[in-house]
Amino acid sequence: MIYPFVDRRPVSELAPETERLRSLLADLERIQIGHHPDGIELAGAPTIEHWSLAERRTVALVGKVNGHPTIPNGRSACTSDLWFIAPALGYARTLNRFYALGERHHLSDRWDFR
Repeated sequence: MIYPFVDRRPVSELAPETERLRSLLADLERIQIGHHPDGIELAGAPTIEHWSLAERRTVALVGKVNGHPTIPNGRSACTSDLWFIAPALGYARTLNRFYALGERHHLSDRWDFR
């Protein structure tokens, strides 16, 4: 989900997403220390049959990056999933980090953020 905003007001619309991410984080932290779900917990979970892995498209930013911790300056890159973008405020938040937004690509009119 992407949340485009143009001002500095509080963003109450993020509440459901932040709660969902808190829940995911709590589960991942439990698994990280070896507390995997047991049969009782999984008994209440949906079952998926005949499953396989799939890939989904997601929205991200692409462009030339400067100041990234692992990508050399001036190199073209694609970010992780885009979660929040505020072009008028000069920033975006991806799954991994904040980005300061520089000049927009002149052909990037698919998304009309003001």
